Amino acid sequence: MTMERFLLWGLILILAVAPLPFGSVQPRAAAALVVACLALGILWVLWRSRRGLSPLPGKDPVLAVGALFALVGAVQLVPLPETALRLISPKAVELRERYEPRAAGENPSRGRGWQPLSLYPWATRQALLRFIACLIAALVTIDLAGRETWRRTLAMALVASGGFQAVYGLSEYFSGRQHIFGYAKRYYTEVATGTFINRNHFAGYLEMTLPLAIALASLSLARLGGGAGVPITRRLAEASGREMFAASVLLLLALTMAVALVCSQSRMGITSVLLALLSVGLFLAWRGRGRSFALAAVIVAGATLLLVGQGSAAGSVLERFLGTAKEFQGDFGRWSIWAQAAGMLAAFPLFGAGFGSFPYVFPVFRTAAEGASFPHAHNDFLELAAETGAAGCVAALLGLFLIGRALLWRAEGRPGFGHLGYAASAALAAIGFHSLTDFNLAIPSNALTLSVLAGMVICWMRVSAPVLAVDQARQRRWLTRAWAPAGLMAVIAAVAVAPVLAGGSLHSKTGWEEPAAGPSRPDESRAQRLALLLDGDNAERRFRIAGQEGRAALSDLQVLLQTSAEGPGPSPVAMAYIERRLEQAIDHQIGGLRFLPTSSAGHLALGQLELGRCAAAALAGAAQEDCLAQAMPQFRSALQLNPMSAATHSGVARILVASWPLLDAQARSEAASVIERAVALNPGEQDLAATWRGVQAGTGPRLAERLTE
Repeated sequence: MTMERFLLWGLILILAVAPLPFGSVQPRAAAALVVACLALGILWVLWRSRRGLSPLPGKDPVLAVGALFALVGAVQLVPLPETALRLISPKAVELRERYEPRAAGENPSRGRGWQPLSLYPWATRQALLRFIACLIAALVTIDLAGRETWRRTLAMALVASGGFQAVYGLSEYFSGRQHIFGYAKRYYTEVATGTFINRNHFAGYLEMTLPLAIALASLSLARLGGGAGVPITRRLAEASGREMFAASVLLLLALTMAVALVCSQSRMGITSVLLALLSVGLFLAWRGRGRSFALAAVIVAGATLLLVGQGSAAGSVLERFLGTAKEFQGDFGRWSIWAQAAGMLAAFPLFGAGFGSFPYVFPVFRTAAEGASFPHAHNDFLELAAETGAAGCVAALLGLFLIGRALLWRAEGRPGFGHLGYAASAALAAIGFHSLTDFNLAIPSNALTLSVLAGMVICWMRVSAPVLAVDQARQRRWLTRAWAPAGLMAVIAAVAVAPVLAGGSLHSKTGWEEPAAGPSRPDESRAQRLALLLDGDNAERRFRIAGQEGRAALSDLQVLLQTSAEGPGPSPVAMAYIERRLEQAIDHQIGGLRFLPTSSAGHLALGQLELGRCAAAALAGAAQEDCLAQAMPQFRSALQLNPMSAATHSGVARILVASWPLLDAQARSEAASVIERAVALNPGEQDLAATWRGVQAGTGPRLAERLTE
């Protein structure tokens, strides 16, 4: 019993903490979430073994289909020979041949050798680890929810977490402070977002917890007074103060969550929860039950409408709903994004581009919405299909079939669940509707909450197994039977925590983490070696290391250029040191591009480093012919890999503007079109436009002045 309590409260703690650090989207928080779930899994394996059960429920279809889907992600990480890779994913081979740089001295006519299907193995591994963590959470929930006390406690914990999010979001919204703890929000400052950055993800979390709050409130209403069959007015009159207080608190909590959901102004969030509650309500009405659930839902909806209608939020929400049609039109609309994502799916039809690789590969397939960044498809199902291809879709559909078939065979849910089973089903339906137009499942905390709700629904619809006598001999060998699966989970946890142990600047898709500036520390090379040993295929980490080394070397080079213009030239020792540091930075940059060849920013940075190396060689008296021509392929690659990016065009344009005197007529014609487009894509960068006008007028900066920007 003690171990079971640890399981329950451990799961509750993970669920409560996961949404707090921006939904656990940052690498350290995501890694901590994975490790916590795996530690919970180890405890779960030990608990099952000690009870005389098999360490893992091998006959459970949830585990079977989860393992099948995980196998698809694992296959994407396995290096394959080039001939097999060309048959399975010719587009991946094409992108690697075109954009993956070769090491110094490597024969360009030779093939690439054995490579994985995923275009970014590091991202695939991280996504696979998060999926395994969610699978473990679902399996643990299936076992825990079989006991009424535990499932009620779990449901109350989710409701309490949703209530905290609602109260926190509303307090920041109405106060106008708009912070997430110590972080000052830069986006969505006019709406409630709780501890999430994006209002849709905040709404997604509330729409998964609000039905549970309504269900618990309905259970409290059902217990008032004389119970079932007694008119509601009489039950209210005969209810005790304690019963009335419990029902009132739960209704107030549900009302607070509903108001916060409306104040998020998430159209699909509001629509999804209404559709889900309506669907479940109609089903219960058809079955002739659920009056208290319907009553609680009507009370919450009516009070929410009354409260919101008194303020300015109603007008803002109505205005957003009236503009819904525009969200699906034009280059920036959902249809355009989905069409571009479908193009990516068509390019990787069998095994996809790599689980978790969508943000890194999708820019290559962008054809519209210049200047806007879309790291996700705004459709979880389409994004998953593009990442895993037909193999992943078949695994996911097979899982839904096997689990759904087991659920549909039963006409009634497990006794004792009350309305919690229907509420959890409504929550799953709500997040399913919302995922058609957003990417809630890319948020680790929301994906974890979804997994727990799925576990509750599966447990609800299964036949309760009879309690059998424990095999004493089997129970005595519990540790022997548990060590293999527990050890496997420990190894997976070590893999998940490796990026955190590596230290330094971790990869961050959101850009909140900035690389450290300033001179290098004396022990930096040792720290870098440790980081690359533990997290070597993290391309973004390699890019950051290259950026730190390159900026320091280019800064020293700029100082030497300034001093050489005023006095004697630099010493050969100093120039050799700078060249060596630039070579090291280039090696790190190339190493990162070999793991992530579709990185537009990586190719742009490599081109800048190549120019710096040329400048250093020229200053040392060993000038190379046409340095810009050596760097131009990298700039072209950067533009081809992210053709809609304003930042990429700005970076390339600034270098071309500074290098204008070195360009011949043909190169100037190519550069002029790039610069003109960059100016159009970046109307706020007046200095770029002014510099370009100066170049056209015959004046402009020198290349050396632009190297360190």
